[in-house]
Amino acid sequence: LVEDVLVGAGFFEAYTLSLVARDPDPEALRLPVPLTSEHGVLRTTLLEGLVAAAAHNVAVGNEEIALFEIARVYLPSGEQLPDEHWRVGAIAQGGYPRAKGAVETLYEALGIEPVLERTRLPFLHPGKAAALEAGWVGEVHPALLEGEWGVFELDLDTLFAQVPERVEYEDVVSYPAVHQDLAFVVGEEVLAGELIAAARESAGPELRDAAVFDVYRGEPIPAGRKSVALHVSFQSPERTLSDEDARAIRERIVAALGEKFDAELRA
Repeated sequence: LVEDVLVGAGFFEAYTLSLVARDPDPEALRLPVPLTSEHGVLRTTLLEGLVAAAAHNVAVGNEEIALFEIARVYLPSGEQLPDEHWRVGAIAQGGYPRAKGAVETLYEALGIEPVLERTRLPFLHPGKAAALEAGWVGEVHPALLEGEWGVFELDLDTLFAQVPERVEYEDVVSYPAVHQDLAFVVGEEVLAGELIAAARESAGPELRDAAVFDVYRGEPIPAGRKSVALHVSFQSPERTLSDEDARAIRERIVAALGEKFDAELRA
């Protein structure tokens, strides 16, 4: 399923070597007598091989590069043998949004909700890195690869442990939805996912859908802040919501985001 989803998202499968020249983990296991200096370390991440594969594709003139790999990594265990883990990793032109979109598509296919939290990793671009329970997603640091490259890596055991044993479906709601667009000015450090989570918590079950459709920086938005626009849908399974109902839900969202993130409603 993971393979099919990523192929459907426009990625091509790659195979890279388990032995690399270097690794972000200083405790990575090194061969006592490597065959070459380029193949002396057992990888603890798929990143090194995927970056090298992307660079090779650029060098030979390929375009719209998007690669994924499902393979083992070898984590230091303190023993003679490492802990082996199956991971899925991917790299693609298009920067952070490309990688995040692939992760969200994969999670949706598995029936789980991705929860992203801001993080900092030395191999990812500052400000364009997020952690998930199963791994991370971000943009490759320009020192590693020139251009805007989205990348992610997820531990498959951790990912699959979140998959529900039974998928529950809801009846189709016959009452019409009320659609609105809300734009909030927030600090640069605020993640769009945090805004959506807070909106859902404050609005309750009548907020059927919420998604980011625009992020804007520049005049008249002050420096250090950004405008995040959300498309929201209000819907009740019991009755048609009135304008007053929608206004009350909207006001709860605005109040909650203002209190939690110092968010200002633009429109």
